[in-house]
Amino acid sequence: MPDRMRRQHVFGAGGYPINSDRLMLTEPVPAHAHDFCEVAIICGGRADYRTRHGARVLGIGDVVAVRPGRWHAYTAVAELDVVNIYLGAELLSTELSWVLDDATLTNLLIGSGDLSVRLTDAATERVAGWSAALAESRARDSAGQEADRGRIGVAVPLQLRSLLGAVLAEFVGSRPIGSPGPAPAAVRQSLAAMAEQPAHPWTIDELARRAGVSASHLHHQFAAQLGTSPLQWLTQYRTEQMAVQLAAGSRTVAEIGRSVGWPDPNYAARRFRAAHHLTPTAYRARFSFEAGGDAATQDAE
Repeated sequence: MPDRMRRQHVFGAGGYPINSDRLMLTEPVPAHAHDFCEVAIICGGRADYRTRHGARVLGIGDVVAVRPGRWHAYTAVAELDVVNIYLGAELLSTELSWVLDDATLTNLLIGSGDLSVRLTDAATERVAGWSAALAESRARDSAGQEADRGRIGVAVPLQLRSLLGAVLAEFVGSRPIGSPGPAPAAVRQSLAAMAEQPAHPWTIDELARRAGVSASHLHHQFAAQLGTSPLQWLTQYRTEQMAVQLAAGSRTVAEIGRSVGWPDPNYAARRFRAAHHLTPTAYRARFSFEAGGDAATQDAE
């Protein structure tokens, strides 16, 4: 597995941003980051899984997700059979916005990144089957079926979304009875607004006014659905966007900070370090998609 993975590595140039593969890992995977979402389903073996939140042991049936810009690593690997699902984060506010209908999916894919799901053995087998079908569908498209490319251009994304939906449905089936229901409209609207305009100087009052609820009500709904407040989620989202931009190019911290809503570069750097436990400069050196050498193979602290 490469130390750095970019969209073109898993989706191809201009490819629809859903894909899957299955890996048998026998060696540790160093800390690395992506500019897309990754969901990992453990189908066999075990490993210690490390993120900014700490370490946990993963075994068969465990599901974890990492959002763009966040790093993760596998250590103490023992014949780890893992299915990876890759998807562009932009789909979560467009074609896949229905994930907000379920609290488990919302927290797994849009929340803080610290949630895991545990599947039964039977559900794990079904997920592996759906994921294999997804990978096969993507491979057929990549191989190029030149006949009627216009039809395939519509059909392939639809098929990929359908197969991904089958995978995500298994996650939904794992949730405890009594879990929160669909995200309220106010939460949906606020998430969409902040994701679309992260540089806007959002306040809880403005978000609540746009959603037609009180600030306290919006705060309560966010906490119930995502385990965080609207502005804490915005901070997380801004640091994710900073991480992706730091890894992808050579723009300055000041330029990147302004683009996500933090015009003061010192403040942007402090917020980034609080979230990633690395300075922006250190993050770029370790996880840059353009960098060479062994920087990205060192443990992230």
